[in-house]
Amino acid sequence: MGGKWGRLLTADRIVVGLESRRNRDAIRELAGVLQDDAAIADFKSLLTELMRREQDGWTCIGKGVAIPHVHEDTIKTPCLAIGISRQGIEFGAPDGQPIQLIALLVTPKKHQTQHLELLAALSRLVQVDEVRQRLVQAADAAEVMQIFCGMNK
Repeated sequence: MGGKWGRLLTADRIVVGLESRRNRDAIRELAGVLQDDAAIADFKSLLTELMRREQDGWTCIGKGVAIPHVHEDTIKTPCLAIGISRQGIEFGAPDGQPIQLIALLVTPKKHQTQHLELLAALSRLVQVDEVRQRLVQAADAAEVMQIFCGMNK
């Protein structure tokens, strides 16, 4: 599977059926898939930065989507992790909707421009109603991969 998302997202970075019910717990649960990832030099530092970023400002973008993101020195290569919650997670979203889709984006600090471009592209992608609904209803990681890799914009 190719395209921009195929380089950032792998099946082992996808959690269909997040169990957490609160934002920080859900971020920790999803970030856990990156704990032994070769792209992450210092997982504890990554988790600390993710929590700090969430404290500085919510990462909810509405319509049941949150995009926690961070770029820092302990990240070797950009990566994306996707979490899907069937029951919804309380994030305190501005529109009041529980979060069902979390897209966790992490990039090296030296790639700030790439980070912003990926964040913008990811935001645009998950704001498309059809794409978002397909992701939330995906049966497994393979289906999530198919959806993302079919979107090369």
